[in-house]
Amino acid sequence: MNDLTIRWCAIGDSFTYLNDHLDETGYRLRSGYLSRTLEKLPEYPLELINIGINGSSFRDWITQPIPEADIYTVLLGTNDWHQGFPAGNETDLKKRNAGTILGCLGILTDRIRSVSPDAPVIGANPVERADFVYLLDPFNHARGSYAPENGVRLKDLSRDILSAYKALGAEPLDLWNLSGFTQDKLVRFKRVRRNGVYEDLPYPDYIGIPFDPRTDEYPYPPEAVFLTYDGLHPSDEGAEILAELFAERFRRIVGQRKERK
Repeated sequence: MNDLTIRWCAIGDSFTYLNDHLDETGYRLRSGYLSRTLEKLPEYPLELINIGINGSSFRDWITQPIPEADIYTVLLGTNDWHQGFPAGNETDLKKRNAGTILGCLGILTDRIRSVSPDAPVIGANPVERADFVYLLDPFNHARGSYAPENGVRLKDLSRDILSAYKALGAEPLDLWNLSGFTQDKLVRFKRVRRNGVYEDLPYPDYIGIPFDPRTDEYPYPPEAVFLTYDGLHPSDEGAEILAELFAERFRRIVGQRKERK
């Protein structure tokens, strides 16, 4: 890190991408977690390079260009899980098996270090997700992480991703356990229709009640927003929590490096 500007490169999926595309949240999100992290660190001359890609997974990043930076954050994994990509194991991580999530995580970490060998990498794991319905296209919807996807629980994959970052000597950030993104706090309720009547049901009461994008109302009106605004993506309240966690980790890492100089 130089003495003037600390270049922060943020790698991630929609959580990261939407920070700079608030219109795609219907402006339900007024400020993303990246912007909020910057606001919490006025003592550091951070320059943000946001290269997040909407809908991306680890395997998408093994070929994406990686810019030089002084510190990196990576927040990926929820799309890999939803798409049923094989998680892999410790051997896949060591062998950088590109046919697995953990192998691709290892490849991405290597690629970052090939560009900026001395830059710390903060590797964050995915958080819980409720039933997701895209605000701008209700035909894009998915079941929450209360159920396994292709036999894999998101909780288990999130744990394995965190362990992989530890094994690679990165800076693991355990969002799953620290963020408080639990099923009962992701949304206040889901608006569902049963027998022609709409009901606003909290978790877990809405589980198993089908959503028909052709006929049903959008299930998350503004008053349903809690830590997410659509069952998946952080609301302002959720983004604030993530920013607090990232800012705390930044202070620790940057402070330690200053002490060494």
